[in-house]
Amino acid sequence: MPCATAGLTFTAQGVCGLCTAYDELRVGGGDVEAELHGLEEKIEQVRAAGRGRPFDCVVGYSGGRDSTYLLYLLVRVHKLRCLAAYYRTPFAHDVIDENARRTVSRLGVPLEPMRISQAQHARVARTVLLMWLAAPSLELTNLLCVVCKYVNRELFRVARQHGVRAVINGGNRYEDFPVGLAHAAPRRGQHAHGFVVQLGRSARLLRRSLTFLLRNPRVVPLLPLGFKGALLYLSPHTPYLRLRYPGILRLDYFRHTPYDEAECTRVITSELGWRLPPDCRGYWRADCAMDDLKNLLFEHTVGATYRDSYFSNMVRFGALGREEGLRRLQHEGPASPERITSVAKVLGVEIGLPIVPSARRLSD
Repeated sequence: MPCATAGLTFTAQGVCGLCTAYDELRVGGGDVEAELHGLEEKIEQVRAAGRGRPFDCVVGYSGGRDSTYLLYLLVRVHKLRCLAAYYRTPFAHDVIDENARRTVSRLGVPLEPMRISQAQHARVARTVLLMWLAAPSLELTNLLCVVCKYVNRELFRVARQHGVRAVINGGNRYEDFPVGLAHAAPRRGQHAHGFVVQLGRSARLLRRSLTFLLRNPRVVPLLPLGFKGALLYLSPHTPYLRLRYPGILRLDYFRHTPYDEAECTRVITSELGWRLPPDCRGYWRADCAMDDLKNLLFEHTVGATYRDSYFSNMVRFGALGREEGLRRLQHEGPASPERITSVAKVLGVEIGLPIVPSARRLSD
């Protein structure tokens, strides 16, 4: 992580606080070995819940790298009958949509569009961005993608509509962002997705949100949307979604099996014809150009980005060597000017923020 990352602390021996908390980060709350050996049991639970029903599971699908790989594994390896719940954001390249439709066609999976308004998504993002440009803050940076959290609600709505008893997602443990508002490392022995941990997380977010509202009354018009997206629908594991949709299994697939980034890329490109959009620097989160803008805003507010954290976590987990991580960060770390321009065009906003050169960031 960059030395300028907000909130980092160092011991007298110069050891970073993220490294002293390595055990909590590594296990993601709970026993990582137990998690990694529980996949087959989870898949059998999904298969059992699907007996006599039209589908075994609803899969969260964006057309991006990881969700495409997840769909491939569920269909080709585990032989599950999947229904892909799909949302194309206003900031997704046409290549991503083509990838999505080619993938479901080759795998024989029905594609169910989510009921999320692209127009509302763009309108909210524009409002939040204009607020951020007037007064940058971490809270507003997080709110930029608040509409995307409605994806978690839609997964369960689609499942209930089709009588499906399992929802599967493809997030992995490398994606933890230790300086985001939603981050809270569980104590040893607790599971990150446990009800008590999620309840505490929601309570902390609510307190932070109320404090932010008191300081920024201009955000009040976004309160209903923000309350739902940032609290009720923040993840598939929120207390609200558990209580609202009981009896539906939740499986974060790559939390229960090692995630091989290179194999993922090989499979989707060679077997599914997946193509990287021409304006992307890397495969991760290629499905939405807003990711580049959000990283740029994080760079200016907390001194670090999701990509910094992603490579940093991979190094800590032993999935990537430090030198290789730095080399990739040199190329994939900076925001893509083309992607920033495409988002600005959709929003009708002149952004005008400097993109920090990777060479300077890595030498700080």
